[in-house]
Amino acid sequence: MMKKKIAVFILIFGMAFVAGNVYAGAMMADEAPEPAQDPKKKKAGEECKASDECQNHHTCKKTGDKGICTAPERPKLPPGVVTQLIEFR
Repeated sequence: MMKKKIAVFILIFGMAFVAGNVYAGAMMADEAPEPAQDPKKKKAGEECKASDECQNHHTCKKTGDKGICTAPERPKLPPGVVTQLIEFR
């Protein structure tokens, strides 16, 4: 009888451990990696005349008489979202 209780405890603990890791991995997968940069195009903060001079995901925004390549805003995360995975050793 005691062996059965220990086996059930270990099984439940193992399932909770796996479920927690899968959930944490899914949360981190929501953050998409930034696309590769084209070395021939201008980076964020550099002067430009049109959006086609900037990286694919950037736009040329006019600031006074100058245009500056600007990256799109990162999506805002809802409160309470874990953005870093903490490992215990």
